[in-house]
Amino acid sequence: MLQRIAARILSRREKGQSLVEVALFFPIFLIILAGVVEVSHLGITQNRVSNAARASTRFASQGGENEGIPIVALNSVTQTLELGQDVWDVWAIRGQLDQNGNCCAPNTWEFTHVYGISQTEAFSDVNEVTIRQQVEQELQLGNAAGAANLRFVGTYLIHDIESILGLQALPNLLGYNSVQGLNVMRLFGTNFDESSGCSGFPIAVEEGIRSVNAPGTGTGSNDYPNPGDFHSSSPKPPYSQFYRNVPDIPLDEAKEGYVYKVQNGTGSGNFGWLVWNNGIGVGVTVDESLKWPGNSRDYTNYGDGGQPATPLYTHVVRGYVNPLDTSDVSMNINDWVVVRTGSVNSDPVRTEVNNHITTGRYLRLIVWGEDENSNPPSPHGSGSNTHFRLKGFAVFRLLGHNLSQGGGGQSWVLAEFIRRDTSCGQS
Repeated sequence: MLQRIAARILSRREKGQSLVEVALFFPIFLIILAGVVEVSHLGITQNRVSNAARASTRFASQGGENEGIPIVALNSVTQTLELGQDVWDVWAIRGQLDQNGNCCAPNTWEFTHVYGISQTEAFSDVNEVTIRQQVEQELQLGNAAGAANLRFVGTYLIHDIESILGLQALPNLLGYNSVQGLNVMRLFGTNFDESSGCSGFPIAVEEGIRSVNAPGTGTGSNDYPNPGDFHSSSPKPPYSQFYRNVPDIPLDEAKEGYVYKVQNGTGSGNFGWLVWNNGIGVGVTVDESLKWPGNSRDYTNYGDGGQPATPLYTHVVRGYVNPLDTSDVSMNINDWVVVRTGSVNSDPVRTEVNNHITTGRYLRLIVWGEDENSNPPSPHGSGSNTHFRLKGFAVFRLLGHNLSQGGGGQSWVLAEFIRRDTSCGQS
């Protein structure tokens, strides 16, 4: 009997001891489990940030401008991570290794902060010298001589994430919620012709335009102009000069060297003059916006007449403002642009067009398309409230024009297609 009682007491003591052990271990187990979840979350985020750095660097290596780098990076994570400037800092990296394969050749290293407001946890710890050394090691791959004179682009990202279980409150885990990514790529192949960065020029060509036919083929207004039809001041280029041109090819199938003669108008196959916002005074319109390097991104206060077109500025701006959403000052695909109505073929306009033709500049023009509610292509609204829907961007070189006032019904611009342009990330 005594043995049974002793056994029961011992059993109860063991159960009590087990409960105490569980009670002591369980909080530690929860912390370990939470840590595993937190580290997994950080790992997934790190992978996304690394992919964003890779995507934006690839974009830059294909001719993308610095301003488009954060757009591409954030577009790659837009469904999975917060995009606010307070949780991101983004740098664009550009440069060239010297003749010994070291970073960098004189005056070539660029480390430009292109996004964010410097509030990420790791921002104050960013060491440009260290990043420069990492870029150098990445490019050399153990063979400095083999990397001599190499040109490169890159992206450096910092992204802060919220701790999903509050572990950042623990002193030993502070700073672990700041994820960083660095990617660098070598530049090979074709050098892109300079257009004008991300500025646009106030000419919008309709997406349905077709390349010119040979002169004198009798196919109508789309024949290559005769020498007497040019009213531009520079020499009239002969059709034989454009041996790459293939007649009657739509713009969406264009290749470099195709030539397009676009009529002034708001219908299919035409071009239209643009005003960047509805508030700007009449005195600062097409001719001013045609001047190099363009003013579609200029929001400086020049004291111009008119009315402020956007709640973002109290003064009249010269830059782009979406007429249907005045808080939008970034020209992106499917935005709207204002059409300049009335007579535009003035001496100042012709002067600026002639300057572009003479210098052979590459202009970044807007490609406009149909209002989604209309067919065939047509603009939105009418009169001074006419708007084009922005369908993309393309780089052209102007070749000639007929923009004389009272030009016998003719009003056209002749332009050579260079390339579709996504260098600012607006696609």
